[in-house]
Amino acid sequence: MSPATASEILSELEKFDWIAIRGQGPNKERHLRDPRALLDAWAAQVAGSRPAILRRYFLPGTKAEALVDRAAQAFEARGVSYAISNEAAAQRYAPFLSSLGQVRCRVLVTPEVNDVLADLGARVVNEGANFAIIDVKSPGDLLFRERVGNAWLASPIHVYLDLLKGEGRAKEMAEHLRNERIGC
Repeated sequence: MSPATASEILSELEKFDWIAIRGQGPNKERHLRDPRALLDAWAAQVAGSRPAILRRYFLPGTKAEALVDRAAQAFEARGVSYAISNEAAAQRYAPFLSSLGQVRCRVLVTPEVNDVLADLGARVVNEGANFAIIDVKSPGDLLFRERVGNAWLASPIHVYLDLLKGEGRAKEMAEHLRNERIGC
C-alpha cells in the first residue's frame, strides 16, 4: 500500500479511537488499542455486502475432508494461487463440526484454473456441490494465508468474515473460530 493510503487509514482509525499514539512526526508509533471493535465494525460491513459468487462443482469419489488435500495438490501442481476458506479452513484452525459437506476455495483467476478442474474431474452443478470456487482477481485477496498441513488456508480473519456470510451453521462456526483462534 502507498504511504498516502496508510496515512489515510491510520487517520480513520484515530477518528474511532481504535489506536493509541505515541511520539510525533516520522517516529510516531501507533498501536491498535481495540482490535475487537475494529473486527466488529469490519464484520458489520461484510454482513451488509452481497455474498461472493460461487462456481459450484461436484468431484466424485472424494469426501469433503479429503478434498482439501486433493484440491491443494492439484492447484500446486499447476502453479495456481489459492486459499481454502469457509468451513473447511475453520475446521482445520479450530475444529467444530463432526463432518464437512463442502470445500470452498478462493482462487486467483488464471487460465490454469480450468486445467486444475479437469485434473480433479470436477463437474459443474447447481445442486449437490461438494467443491466451490470463489474467484479473486488480485493476489492481495490471498494475503496472509497460512500453510496448515498440505494446504494453504485463508487467514483466520478472512475465514471468519467469509463464514459470517455463510448459511447453515456457518455463523456459529465463525464465533467458535473467533473465540478459539482469533481471540478478540
